[in-house]
Amino acid sequence: MASAPDLEDLLVRLAEHPRLGPQTVYHRYLEASPEAFGEVDPPLPAALSAALSGSGVDRLWSHQVEGLGAARAGRDVLVTTPTASGKSVIFQVPVLERALAGGPGRALFLFPLKALGQDQRGKIEALAERAGLTSPVAAIYDGDTPTAERRKIRDDPPRVLITNPDMLHLGILPHWQSWVPFLRDLRWVVLDELHTYRGLFGSHFHHVLQRLLRVARLEGAQPAVIASSATAANAAEFAAGLVGRPCTVVETSGAPRQGRHLVLYRPEASPYTTALDLLTSFLDEGLKTIVFTKARRITELLYSWLRRRRPELGRRVVSYRAGFLPEERRSIEQQLFDGTLDGVISTSALEMGIDIGGLDACILVGYPGSVMATWQRSGRVGRAGRESLTALVALPDALDQYFLDHPGELLDRPCERLMVDPTNPAVAAAHLVCAAAEKALRRDGDAELFARHGAAIEALVAEGELLESADGRELFARRRRPHRDVTLRGSGRTCRIRRGVSGPVIGTLDGPRAPREAHPGAIYLHQGRQFLVSELDLEAGEAVAEAVDVDYFTTPLTEKETMVLEVLDQRSEGPLHAWTGRLRVKERTVGYERKQMQNQQVEGRYPLELPAMEFETVGLWWSAGRDIDETLQHHGEQFMGSLHAAEHAALALLPTFALCDRGDLGGISIPYHPQVGTGAVFLYDGHAGGAGITTGIFDQLAGLLERVLQLLDACPCESGCPSCIQSPKCGNGNRPLDKAGAARLLRLLLAREEPVVAAAPVPEMDLDAVDRTSEAERRAAAEAEAVADEAPSRVEETMAEPIETEEPDVAPDPVAGRPKRRPPRRKSETTAAKTEPRPSRRAGEGPTTTVLFDLETLRSADEVGGWHKAHRMGVAVGVVCFLEENRFEIYEEAQVMDLVEALRGADLVIGFNSKGFDYKVLNGYTGEDYSRTLPSLDLLEDVHRRLGHRLGLDHLASATLGVGKTADGLQSLEWVRQGRLDLVRDYCLKDVEILRDLYLFGRREGYVLYRPRGSREAVRLAVDW
Repeated sequence: MASAPDLEDLLVRLAEHPRLGPQTVYHRYLEASPEAFGEVDPPLPAALSAALSGSGVDRLWSHQVEGLGAARAGRDVLVTTPTASGKSVIFQVPVLERALAGGPGRALFLFPLKALGQDQRGKIEALAERAGLTSPVAAIYDGDTPTAERRKIRDDPPRVLITNPDMLHLGILPHWQSWVPFLRDLRWVVLDELHTYRGLFGSHFHHVLQRLLRVARLEGAQPAVIASSATAANAAEFAAGLVGRPCTVVETSGAPRQGRHLVLYRPEASPYTTALDLLTSFLDEGLKTIVFTKARRITELLYSWLRRRRPELGRRVVSYRAGFLPEERRSIEQQLFDGTLDGVISTSALEMGIDIGGLDACILVGYPGSVMATWQRSGRVGRAGRESLTALVALPDALDQYFLDHPGELLDRPCERLMVDPTNPAVAAAHLVCAAAEKALRRDGDAELFARHGAAIEALVAEGELLESADGRELFARRRRPHRDVTLRGSGRTCRIRRGVSGPVIGTLDGPRAPREAHPGAIYLHQGRQFLVSELDLEAGEAVAEAVDVDYFTTPLTEKETMVLEVLDQRSEGPLHAWTGRLRVKERTVGYERKQMQNQQVEGRYPLELPAMEFETVGLWWSAGRDIDETLQHHGEQFMGSLHAAEHAALALLPTFALCDRGDLGGISIPYHPQVGTGAVFLYDGHAGGAGITTGIFDQLAGLLERVLQLLDACPCESGCPSCIQSPKCGNGNRPLDKAGAARLLRLLLAREEPVVAAAPVPEMDLDAVDRTSEAERRAAAEAEAVADEAPSRVEETMAEPIETEEPDVAPDPVAGRPKRRPPRRKSETTAAKTEPRPSRRAGEGPTTTVLFDLETLRSADEVGGWHKAHRMGVAVGVVCFLEENRFEIYEEAQVMDLVEALRGADLVIGFNSKGFDYKVLNGYTGEDYSRTLPSLDLLEDVHRRLGHRLGLDHLASATLGVGKTADGLQSLEWVRQGRLDLVRDYCLKDVEILRDLYLFGRREGYVLYRPRGSREAVRLAVDW
């Protein structure tokens, strides 16, 4: 391979290149900066100084000394110096100092990617070995760690535990009692690449970190945080929000920077052809090169095209992206580090600080989406003592073209603000439940949590997700392991791509991407190879594909709809009426297009039938009323095409106002939205739960639309092009679009043009104009409806033995006198009366006549052929309590119809498993479905709905009232066989007394008590009886 050239000479030659020269629109040289050293006080241990010197660090730079001083002092510190400025020394040195001194002090290193953890372990172990530490100081504990190794790490924790947020959340905090020795000695929590914890992921991570610090405090530790981040406009504010307390900020770098060349290219044809021309030129000149793309599909397509154009380079260059198997990623990282490879084509997966050796040139295929990401990726190149080159190849979209026309906006503007919302109520609620499962929340010991999230906590108590202790001082989680239902990033679901029905897994996709990228007929690309997908099973999370060699690729076609769930804010600026709020978005992949490899021309469209993907998020929207519609029609312009074009351009330029990528956003335009009452354009966060992007720029909406109008006016195309209104992500194939109409629409909204009819008034949002029930809610309702059809069971017969409890402070309501016996009813009077269906009563409504009842049967389930034949079991004894009269009546089989009439005469019938069992026994006499015809409150059903599992009457009565059942169903059947109905009557009566007292306690206090499995403590279950 040729030796690396002088970059100035190379750029001169590229400017004279017949294809690349005319595409060059801007070149800037950034001057080198000298290094600045500092003095460590007190000095480092001699062994550690020698070890650093052995790794090429003879002296520490000024920012390293400043950060080390803060870490030694136990202060929280944030370091925001540029890429490759040696930030890791600041968190390696304090731990190794303690290890060399033999003193206490452990550290938890958290990395957002596994690869970063692997890289860091190698570095700290090498430094420790050079310092003379013989035993390993660091261990990785993540999803790839074998079970036996995990046990060893827990039993004998290392000085440095390396993991990631997901493993901390799912694998460590739920079992923190197994980590007590480590937690007691925890002095530092290291957060590398802090800027990645933004948006929704950051909101989740904030709470994971607070949960970690909470359990550490329980063990007497107060660890300091050492964080590193890319440069940001609000680094200190962001870190304080994420960590929960202020950090000392170190931002002035003492590391040297070599000169850097930045060149912008405006491709005359395909940007991917230009990127390949640059890549091959750089490789031929001896420059080790990294290419960053914005999509996995483009990464694979570029690699495929490179192998076709220059097969010999296919062995020196690889592709790299998420979805590769772990062993593939690590092999590529090692080959880059040791110089075996000369180039890599990557997504953002290599943007963060994995050490991949010395690189000379960076090619950005498209603006990365933020100034921060641009400098992060550019910072991956530049060997010691050598200048570097970064080339930005603009894509034909609005944002890239905007920066080509305003290069100073790209190169001179400050980095964006980092956004994180620690108060996101849905995220906070999920983690509060996790925290309570780890250790009960105490109103005194967790006062800060209650102060910050009091409303969320009370809502969780009302929903039954958090359960109060009997004295109300502690809150427990209803579920033992709620962590599995809380995913920190993405959907939590993964789709595996398998080669052949029973072949190996060749890659993975996030669940929501599967319908778009792994639908039947899709071309899935992996390391430059093509695979045709033949099957997709979304429930199983698996797709089947076979290797092919075709000259086309595929893009999905989608349909979307949106529903407003809640309006959070509204504003009007002249004719511009806008809102922000919570939305439900439903997206369905309805087909796909085949596009030719060479020219990207569409060669066919094919329909698909796949289920819709649905999620809730946040967004903003503005209205377009009749005045705008008629004005556009007057000028011969399309209303829908204008809305659609304005949506595309607004999405394209929104990243100039917020730190995000176009891929983080979604949009829908609609000529009439029933809730808005007019046409509307919606822009929303593309992540479930929302990341605060669109709501964060709501106040700047007019400025965004102003910038969009400037873009449309400046673009020289006649009817729209990829540089203004066409989107590569459009699910409708960029149809319909009307550029002139979009410009007029914006002028009307910004009061630059008068409508041809009177301006429309501000629309009144009508949230009830659509069915707001989600697919999940409809499924849950269907499941709840099916509860009555489950096989009946006497739940109390299967419960564990009750645990004794103290008598409740509040005595049960009045003890009734002994009941009267009913005389036998004449046989001629046993015909069931015709009744109209009566709905089950909802808790909280006030009846005038209330009865409680229970039955004991003549025959067992075994005797009649199973629980599903309860109608054959027969009534041995029934007891009804007339609550308002405090009166009991006892019935035997001959008086069944009297019992039925007593139930029919009530405004509310209360039972325990009455819908699942007692009503089905009575059905054998009348054929009537009493779960439909009687206004019922089944306490077991209500407890099951609130708690998620069933509890027996004996369990609830023992915990709540301090009394238990006197017998069970099996004993009652034995008494029936012995002819001892007197004992059956006494038993059934006692059960109804217990049922009455439990109901009255719950109605009066608003809760009942129960003991979670494995706990001796009774907790409150909120009820509304």
